Amino acid sequence: MSSTNETRGSRSLLERLPEIVRAGKRQAEQILESLEGKTRIGLQTRELVTPARDSNWQEFASIKAATKSHTSATLAGEMPLVNDATAQGELTGKTGHGWFNRLIYGDNLLAMAALLAGDEHTPSLRGKVDLQYVDPPFDSKADYRTKITLPGGDVEQKPTVIEQFAYSDTWADGTASYLAMIVPRLCLMRELASEQGSIYIHLDWHVGHYVKIAMDEIFGRDKFLNEIVWKRIYSHSDADRFGIVHDVLLLYGKGKDRIFNRQFRPHSEDYIDSHYGQTDPDGRKFRLVTLSAAG
Repeated sequence: MSSTNETRGSRSLLERLPEIVRAGKRQAEQILESLEGKTRIGLQTRELVTPARDSNWQEFASIKAATKSHTSATLAGEMPLVNDATAQGELTGKTGHGWFNRLIYGDNLLAMAALLAGDEHTPSLRGKVDLQYVDPPFDSKADYRTKITLPGGDVEQKPTVIEQFAYSDTWADGTASYLAMIVPRLCLMRELASEQGSIYIHLDWHVGHYVKIAMDEIFGRDKFLNEIVWKRIYSHSDADRFGIVHDVLLLYGKGKDRIFNRQFRPHSEDYIDSHYGQTDPDGRKFRLVTLSAAG
C-alpha cells in the first residue's frame, strides 16, 4: 500500500488526471447501471413543496386542509413540509400544476441517482433538466462548519456526516481527492441535462483549470460556451501578489439547441441615482471606484 502511495506521490496531478476522470466515469456508469435493477435509489428526504412563482397562493392555501394528513409541519404559515410522494401527488392534482419544486437535503450524488431512476410517483428526469447550477467546494482547505462566537465562549454545531463532507473543504489526497469526488457528479449532471440544457459550474482559482479539463472530457470541448468572470470585490490587499477579486463560472451546453435568454435588465432610476454620482459632459452618469486596498 505504501508503494502505491509513493508512486502516486511521485506523479503530478496533471499525470493523474486522466485516470481520475476514467475512474469517475466508471463510477457514474455503475450508478446508471444500478438504476435498471430492482433495488434502485430513492429519495429518502423530506421535500419542501412550494407553488411555482406564477401560481395562485390563495388556491394553494385553500387545499392545505385537504392534505393535512400528509403534512408534517408548516413553515411561515404558508409552505407545508411534505415527506411522501402521495401528498405531493394530491397537491399536484388539486392545483393543476404538473410540478412542484423540491428541496433535497443530502449527498447530491445519491439525489441525482434517485432523480435519474424515478419511481412510481415521479418519472425519471434523465435528459429532462434544462438548467443546472452547481456551487461545489473550491478545494480551499477551509472548514465551513457552523461556529458561533459568544461572550462566554465559542459554540460549535456538531455536524452530521453529510455536513462533514459538504462543509469541510479538505481532502485526504488533496486536489486529486477533490477531483475524484466531483467527476462522477458532473457525469450524472450530464445525464440529467436535456438537449437544450445548460450547466453552470461556480469555481475559483484553486481548481477551476482542472475541472475545465475534466468537463471538456465529459461534455466535449465543443460544448464549452463561456468562462464567466464574476468580480466579487473591487480591491483586495494581498501583499505578495495581485489581489484575488473574482470567481469563475464555466458554462457548458448539452446539445446544439440549447436555451439562452439574452440578459438585458436596466437599472432602476433609484439605483442609478444612489450608485452613479458623477456625470460626464454628455449627461451620462458614472461612478469612481478605488483600485487601492488597505495595506
